[in-house]
Amino acid sequence: MEIPIFPLNTVLFPGATLPLHIFEERYKQMIAQCLEDQHSFGVVLIRSGGEVGATAEPFDIGAIANISNVERLDDGKMNLICRGGERFRIVKTIADTPYLKAEVELIETATESDPATTDLADEATTLFAEYTRLYLAVTNQWSRTIDLPGDPQTLGDFIGSRLPVAPRTKQKLLEELSAATRLDMEKRLLGAAIRQMTSQVRTARDARWHGLAVMN
Repeated sequence: MEIPIFPLNTVLFPGATLPLHIFEERYKQMIAQCLEDQHSFGVVLIRSGGEVGATAEPFDIGAIANISNVERLDDGKMNLICRGGERFRIVKTIADTPYLKAEVELIETATESDPATTDLADEATTLFAEYTRLYLAVTNQWSRTIDLPGDPQTLGDFIGSRLPVAPRTKQKLLEELSAATRLDMEKRLLGAAIRQMTSQVRTARDARWHGLAVMN
């Protein structure tokens, strides 16, 4: 399968939402062609190079980006909302257009249904709920309920897309095809994030109490 490739400094997971502002001429042309042909494109994290200017070198594994909404602006610029589709691996890059194209193969992921994976999913769900509670507290937002996927594979992608980690760490999560292994990796990352935010919440609480004491 041959698709256009959009190298970015972000990792797109299956099921995740990705907003994009299209302003470079080559990508205006690429998206216009995708819309005309009703085709999707591929999003891949940049291994080296930049998003703007010369063609960047992408990682081998990315995700299909399905365009769900288009806002057309002046001079052919566009705002897009895309939704992540299947994982793919780049087999061969093709340089016959101003933008990068590649021959890709879709990747099958392994969804384990054994008790150990179910336990991992339950533990990751609990940790992510605690991480979300602390994040909302640190950012002074109202607490709210988040519906998490029950399927381990979908849950792993849901959490991976929302973890506060570097893009290359997210790339490792995207490249991990075992739901159990990905959830285990995410448990450790969530644990580290929770420890850090617990300290931030404690510091913020102490500052508020100190402020009240000064006022009194």
